[in-house]
Amino acid sequence: MDRLEKALEKSRQQRAMFVPDFASRSMPTGAGAVSSTVPSDINPELVDEDQMERSRIVSFRTRSSEADVYRQLRTKVLHIMNASGYRTLAITSPNYGDGKTTVALNLGISIALDLKQTVLLVDLDLRKPNLHQYLGVEPQAGLTDYLLKDTPIQDCLMRPPFERVNILPAGKALDNSSELLGSPKMISLAEELKSRYPDRFVIYDMPPVLTQDDPIAFLPQIEAVLVVVRDGVTKTDDLKRCLKTLSGANVIGTVLNNCW
Repeated sequence: MDRLEKALEKSRQQRAMFVPDFASRSMPTGAGAVSSTVPSDINPELVDEDQMERSRIVSFRTRSSEADVYRQLRTKVLHIMNASGYRTLAITSPNYGDGKTTVALNLGISIALDLKQTVLLVDLDLRKPNLHQYLGVEPQAGLTDYLLKDTPIQDCLMRPPFERVNILPAGKALDNSSELLGSPKMISLAEELKSRYPDRFVIYDMPPVLTQDDPIAFLPQIEAVLVVVRDGVTKTDDLKRCLKTLSGANVIGTVLNNCW
C-alpha cells in the first residue's frame, strides 16, 4: 500500500475503498441454487460453483466476512450514487489483472441483495469479453449481436440465479469496439438501459483505461466511475496516468484490491 500512497491521495479525498484477496477461501455448496424471481422471458443460467470460487465471487454469501467487505463497499457506493441521483457506474482499472471484473460482479450482486435495487451488469470490454466466464456460463448472444445484427436486447440478456440481477454479456470479440461504443445505436441503448426502470443500477465492466480508447469513447454516457487498483501489482505511474485520463470523468473512488 505504501507504494500507492501518493497516487491514491486525490482519490482518498473522495472515497477510498479496500477489497481483500479471497483466493484461498471456501465456497458453501448450493451457490448455483440460490433462489430467484425470474422474468418469464429470461431463463436462469446455472452457474459453475467451482469457477465462481476461482473467480472469487463471494458477495452472495451470508454470515461471511468476505461478503461483508463488499457490503461495506456497496454502502459507500450507494450513498454517493443515491445522493446525486446517479444510476450508471463504470468500473475500470489502469491495466488488465487489477481485479475490475471481480469487483464489478461482487458489487453488482451485493447491490442487488439490497431489496430496493435491481442491477444490470454490462460487459463493455468488447475486445476481450470475459465477464460471463467468471460465472462459468456461455451466452448465446450479447451486446455485439444487438449492435451489429439487430438481435433483440431481451435475447441478449442472461439471468444468473441471484435475485434482481441481469447480465448483458459483450458477445463475440471485436476489433473496432470504440467505434461501436460511440455509435448512435449504442448511445440510445445506454439511455434506455438507464431510464427504463427507476430502481435499476447499471454497472459497466469497462476495459482498462491504459490499454485501449474504449473507456474514453463511452465515458459521456457514464455518470460515475470507480477505479480498481491491485496492491503490489499496479504501478504508481500507471495509476497517475489512469486518473489523468479520467480527469474529465466523475471518479467517485478507488478500490484497493488484494490488500490483505
